[in-house]
Amino acid sequence: MKKGTIHVIENFYMPELDRYRTIRIYLPPHYNESGRHYPVIYMHDAQNLFTVATSSFGTIWDTAVTLDKLYNENPEKAYIVVGIDNGCNYRYSEYCPWYSEVGGEYLPHAKASGMLGGEGFKYIDFIVNTLKPFIDTTYKTLKDRENTAICGSSMGGLISMCAGIKYQDVFSKIAAFSSAMYFAEEEVKNFIISEGKRETMRIYMDVGTDETSNPNNPYFPQVYLSCNSNVYLTLKDVGFNSKDVKYEIAEGDIHNEACWCKRFPDMMNWLFTI
Repeated sequence: MKKGTIHVIENFYMPELDRYRTIRIYLPPHYNESGRHYPVIYMHDAQNLFTVATSSFGTIWDTAVTLDKLYNENPEKAYIVVGIDNGCNYRYSEYCPWYSEVGGEYLPHAKASGMLGGEGFKYIDFIVNTLKPFIDTTYKTLKDRENTAICGSSMGGLISMCAGIKYQDVFSKIAAFSSAMYFAEEEVKNFIISEGKRETMRIYMDVGTDETSNPNNPYFPQVYLSCNSNVYLTLKDVGFNSKDVKYEIAEGDIHNEACWCKRFPDMMNWLFTI
């Protein structure tokens, strides 16, 4: 099997937030030999994308393995993934544009650090105004919106939705896995309504029926199901139709990278229909 490569950039400066972050970039097989330029997918929680050694939560998406497999099945399916490490205690703050004291298993951490949302638009602006121009001048990318996607899970799904809706001129594709929309459901829905549909999009959403196995967590599966369904309906209300949005409910799936890894190929095949 032909394999891609991972480039790691440490201490990449985020001027919008005055912080530094590690960026992990997957390049497809034969990238150096090929004269091709490639679609780009921006992803969050990059520690969890490629190797268990860097994983924040103990499981990984195995993104490189999945993309290698897609390439070996059909070399036209070749993509660059730009993974942005989460900021640990900054994760809630950067992955939600609005302050909120609603949260799940990792809420105490964020609460203790005072980082409960509010920096999400600065984080989105970092991706669009700082990171993307760097990637487009450093790597062989297809720069146009038709070949630019943003993808994440849980809080990463929430911020992916906000990024894609805010910058419809930059992103044409959004993938939001098991999104923690409950963190700021009303704000997300109102934001979608205020922004509206300005461009044709492909938006993939999904949620498992067993998103948490923690019986003491008040945010039980029905919360994930209801908040994602409500956001999906809001997208429909502002004009995104069934060709624009795919919403999948994964029977029996829980809230972890192994489940997102399993659903990732179908998402890619739908988002990037060749």
